[in-house]
Amino acid sequence: MNINQQLKENRVLPLATITSKEEVDGISHALLKANCSVLEITLRDERVRKILHLFKDHPDLTIVLGTIRSSEDIDLAVSSGVRFGITPGLSKTLCKYAKDSNFQLIPGVQTASEIMLASELGYKLLKFFPAELSGGSKKLKAMQAVFPDISFVPTGGVNSSNFDSYLALNNVVCVGSSDLISNEMLINNDWNGISSNIINIKDNLL
Repeated sequence: MNINQQLKENRVLPLATITSKEEVDGISHALLKANCSVLEITLRDERVRKILHLFKDHPDLTIVLGTIRSSEDIDLAVSSGVRFGITPGLSKTLCKYAKDSNFQLIPGVQTASEIMLASELGYKLLKFFPAELSGGSKKLKAMQAVFPDISFVPTGGVNSSNFDSYLALNNVVCVGSSDLISNEMLINNDWNGISSNIINIKDNLL
């Protein structure tokens, strides 16, 4: 199954910065218990680089490496067994490097010009970031007629209060949000709380 189909089936993409083996094991079990099989691990802490490979012990969970900004980040993902990644913005250099590395990338975009460039580079699934500050669901709705072949994963200011406005759009495959895994729950290793939160949110989606 490709990443587009997996995201579409899950509808939500939890975001978290995982820094220890205990968190790797706990969050993996929590998500699968909540029937959520995808997770974006953000590269916002150097400790992430040391534990990313540990997700190999949880093959039923698909990891997407987020905040990719360099070819070294793609190398890290590949060497750790991670096949998918997301960038905060659009880089022709990184897009080419990802294709050469047989690595599935979801480039970040904000504008119509960036969408056109990403499409020229062969990318049809894009991250819309920061979503709310860039026009939100209204902007993505306006993009549907102009770019009917492009799909989006909006993140940035996307939370349980506006999930439905995005998921109602035909060009949105899923929403990405740290709202699904609260920092408090992660700090307290509240794996049951994380499972319950994701289940409740998914149950209330359109």
